[in-house]
Amino acid sequence: MMTTIAYLAKITLAVAIIVLITETSNRSLFLASLFASIPIVSILAILWMHNDGKSGEEIAVFADGVLLLIIPSLICFLLLSYLLRNGWDFFPSLGIGIVATVIAYLIFIRVIERMGWIATQTS
Repeated sequence: MMTTIAYLAKITLAVAIIVLITETSNRSLFLASLFASIPIVSILAILWMHNDGKSGEEIAVFADGVLLLIIPSLICFLLLSYLLRNGWDFFPSLGIGIVATVIAYLIFIRVIERMGWIATQTS
């Protein structure tokens, strides 16, 4: 069972990462993009899962899921970039990107389940 201090540490670290990325973007958009693309959230989750006693197999299944689910997440960035460069306003572009990504996730998850690539049952 996780203590309140551990939860607060996780929240503080997540906020610090977001602040680091947004503040870095004021100096270098490329460097901010690099920081944002590092799978720090997944790595931290894996570390915390290990600390919470998850087995190597459970962590491997988690890593497999993250790897597979990167594919549908790309649609948000592709659409956002495309729409903004073609004169769309920010919030409609972001909204369309998010909705398209949710749809892509739903479709992709069904496909990978049917192909037997990943099980979506909770443990």
